[in-house]
Amino acid sequence: MTARNSGLPPSLESLFAQSPETVVLGNGLKVVFQQQAAHPVVSVQVWINSGSIHEGNHLGSGLSHFLEHMLFKGTHKRGPGQLASEVQALGGNINAYTAFDRTVYYIDGPSEALGQILELLSDQVLNASLPEEEVARERDVILREIDMTLDDPDRILGRSLFTTAYNQHPFKYPVIGLRPLFEQVDRAILEAYYKSRYQPENMVVTVAGCFERETLLKELEATFAQFPRGCLSPVNVPREEAQLAFRESRLYGDYRIGRGLMGFKVPSMRDVDSPGLDILAAIIGSGHSGRLRQKLREELHLVHGISASTWNPANPGLFFIQYSCDGDKAEAAEAAILETCRELASTGFTQAELDKARNFAFVSEIHSRQTSSGMASRLGLVAALVGDLHYPRRYFEKIHGLTTEDLRQLANETFQQNNLSVATLLPDTVDNSRSGDSAKKVLPAFAEKTLSNGARIYWQKDANLPRAWIRFAGLGGPSHEPESIRGATSLLATVLNRDTEFKTAFEIADELETEGCFLSDTSGNNTFALAVEVTPQSINKGIDALRNALLHPAFNDETVKRERDAQVAHLKSLEDEILDYGKLILRQRFFGEHPFADHPCGQIETAESIDASDLRQLKDKLLVGPNAVIVVTGDFDPDVIIPELEQLLLQLPDSLPEGDSPSFAGPATLGEIHETMDREQSVVFEAYPDVGVKPETSLVGDLLNELLSDMSGPLFTAVREERSLAYYVGASRLLGLEHGCFYLYAGTHPSTAADVFECFDSELGRIRGGQIPEEELEAAKTRMKVSKRFALQSPRTRASIVALNALFRKPVMDWLDYEERLDAIGVEDVAAFARDVLATEKRLRLTVSPN
Repeated sequence: MTARNSGLPPSLESLFAQSPETVVLGNGLKVVFQQQAAHPVVSVQVWINSGSIHEGNHLGSGLSHFLEHMLFKGTHKRGPGQLASEVQALGGNINAYTAFDRTVYYIDGPSEALGQILELLSDQVLNASLPEEEVARERDVILREIDMTLDDPDRILGRSLFTTAYNQHPFKYPVIGLRPLFEQVDRAILEAYYKSRYQPENMVVTVAGCFERETLLKELEATFAQFPRGCLSPVNVPREEAQLAFRESRLYGDYRIGRGLMGFKVPSMRDVDSPGLDILAAIIGSGHSGRLRQKLREELHLVHGISASTWNPANPGLFFIQYSCDGDKAEAAEAAILETCRELASTGFTQAELDKARNFAFVSEIHSRQTSSGMASRLGLVAALVGDLHYPRRYFEKIHGLTTEDLRQLANETFQQNNLSVATLLPDTVDNSRSGDSAKKVLPAFAEKTLSNGARIYWQKDANLPRAWIRFAGLGGPSHEPESIRGATSLLATVLNRDTEFKTAFEIADELETEGCFLSDTSGNNTFALAVEVTPQSINKGIDALRNALLHPAFNDETVKRERDAQVAHLKSLEDEILDYGKLILRQRFFGEHPFADHPCGQIETAESIDASDLRQLKDKLLVGPNAVIVVTGDFDPDVIIPELEQLLLQLPDSLPEGDSPSFAGPATLGEIHETMDREQSVVFEAYPDVGVKPETSLVGDLLNELLSDMSGPLFTAVREERSLAYYVGASRLLGLEHGCFYLYAGTHPSTAADVFECFDSELGRIRGGQIPEEELEAAKTRMKVSKRFALQSPRTRASIVALNALFRKPVMDWLDYEERLDAIGVEDVAAFARDVLATEKRLRLTVSPN
């Protein structure tokens, strides 16, 4: 299909100007690749046409997921853990996931390691050894993972809907498997499944990033092509009979927030109506201007959040509507959703809504192509599941030809009561071109300017994609808030992104989203931000929206109340999941009277007390010149845009921001504390006072964090691999400017919490004593370097990093010497940091266990 026959707008045609290339190896394996030479990284993915629906006589046993785990446990060339170690030594990231209809293994790494990446992946997927002792060990790990799904409200809700919606199709079984069936799986069953499904002919390899075409083909011949073609037998996947009546599942438990999930049966993504269903979902459930959000949240105040999406893989799927609400409003919310859907099926949609949804789809396509890993995933989707590399073009041609009447008819066909299944979970108190390689592009340095009132602007032009990002950021968070209204910064950021003196929140969102643009807000422990993402043609509209949000917010009482209720609901939802609940308790007990004891959203009691006058006062304190930073990245004209942003910032007063970073002497509580929660598993935490983000030694802390979170490192190996004590284990840092909390954590069985702490002791003792092999330290450094490379692909991420660095008074482009600074850190530096920061006398241990 050629561009001149497609009828697509030029902006879309530019996305499809570079087509992927396909080669089929002699053993039947298909390889799809596309070059993206701007950054020296590469992503390789292996898509196996085998997921939980292909398990034959063992449906429901979780064979595919179990096998995914086992393919990290050794090959006939490598021992257990060696794959991950070699990838991390390259600075790469290896992982995998299992879905209903596929299993995907992938490695992201530096371009120069392409040959090694292909060799590692081919060995992993086609040469696995499935050691007997590792099968037994990993079975225990997955049993814990199965138990953990019983502690996750969203997973419980999702499983409930699928078992309700499907009676015959294997979608009714969770991908991880049902415990009684999983317990019957042994090595012989795994090996038989592996040999029958992991055949070259049943795989698609996708490659995206910076590489030479001829080099790729040569390396493929040396790796994947060396494995012979096998016999691939067809698998019969039971079909689902037509649904004849409404189905429902109502669950109740110890929860503080109600959750609902509604699913209408829809055809597969190969169906001619699939693009229209995505447009329908975008109109009713995407962005702030979606029909359901406006009706249910803004007008009726029935829900805290609501969205719609289409899930229709290669098999018929579901049109989802998902919402959260106060438990006593669930029934009314469900009725209002159904009423709204019926009304839309009757009255239809406007041309403006259709245009806006088309722009949503365009933006989503841009985002999927922004990074090499995103592109590799996109290629896998269209090659392995759809079987048509030109599907994205055909998809947009279909969308481009849609009319409002087409959508109305599609809504009428979709929103049928007999086609609907509903699940609720409520509180129990409620009833590039093929012809050659593209040239590498080097991005310019960020330019900067400080204005007379102390405000600062930073910008970097990157016209690789037709998008621009403008980010306003300032210091804020608990340290800048009165104790009585903790959480106010988070609420302020949200309310600034709502009504202004000139337009309602809907009018703002509708105007931007119609152009494929977005205004978003974020907040954290130390900062808050407003950001607009726009097309180059609409950048002035984005600046106007940002200007009015910052300078002319309305602070309507009704809006403040609605967003405050949503923030409180979020805090309540954190108390429903055991790991999040444990983090909340850890903050409170570790920081005591210090502001960081509170989550950035506050506590439920403080957040509930915030009103419009509080937000106005906080705005006056925080929105001042010396506390204001704007960063612009992407495709824009600096000569036009920067003067506009200067005029915006110069309207802020030049007074200094109030608030500071209070000193922190150490944990408010030492020793061991225990909390209870009515769940199946336990979580454990071990916390120490940290140095914060500003000191240079913080980079040593990042390196130590990487060592302790390494999936092939001693801590992970001891806790999970050797002793099967936990499904997840790692480390994290909660940082202020010059203080913080460094903690280790794990999810484990209540009876093995003490054993996990024993492993923590052993690993930290080793590090404090400087017993870190040089190769282990270098591997961690390499992983961090490559991870930074991948992060810097995104203009939006670069804008965020620059804004934070500017606010923290650090070099704004601190990544320029990042690798050199890492290389300067030695074993003794890490050991000294561990001895000083992770000192036993400063330790707090927290265990959250079942009642």
